[in-house]
Amino acid sequence: MSDKKSKVRLVGLEYLQFGAVRSTGAFPATAASMSTIGNVVPDSAHFVIEDPEITTIYIEEEDAPDIQIFGTQRKYIEFALRDMGTQTLLYAFGGVASAGVYSFPTATVVNNEYAVFAQSRTINGKKLKFQIPRASISASGDLKFAKTDTGTLTFKCEFLTPISSTAISPCVITQV
Repeated sequence: MSDKKSKVRLVGLEYLQFGAVRSTGAFPATAASMSTIGNVVPDSAHFVIEDPEITTIYIEEEDAPDIQIFGTQRKYIEFALRDMGTQTLLYAFGGVASAGVYSFPTATVVNNEYAVFAQSRTINGKKLKFQIPRASISASGDLKFAKTDTGTLTFKCEFLTPISSTAISPCVITQV
């Protein structure tokens, strides 16, 4: 085991981007095909990897488990924004926007799927890039009309299996 300390850290988000999910399942080829999301609330971003579901099976007259079956493990990125622009509202809730006017969707359930890119701030000369080719986007809002606080939109981007006939990872993390 090495006594060197890791120099790779996650300390803040530099930026986020959303783009269309590609039919090939691959991540969008160029940054130009993605839209940058701004005004991330400090300390609101989290990359979450939950414990897997575990089913423990016992046999009679034994205290120790006979076998454990490991199930799914949810992974997602969540963050909050202070951007209330029409494009951000479209990413959050679906609907329609035109000439600075936003209208919520008439359907109660909206399927928002996007490719998501997140890049951490540089710390110790290193940064991490997260490429998620397909994520289910859900959002909530606390749009305050207050003098001392601003409204926020909270996003949760849950990783989905990419649509493809070949095996493509639901998330690729690159250290640069």
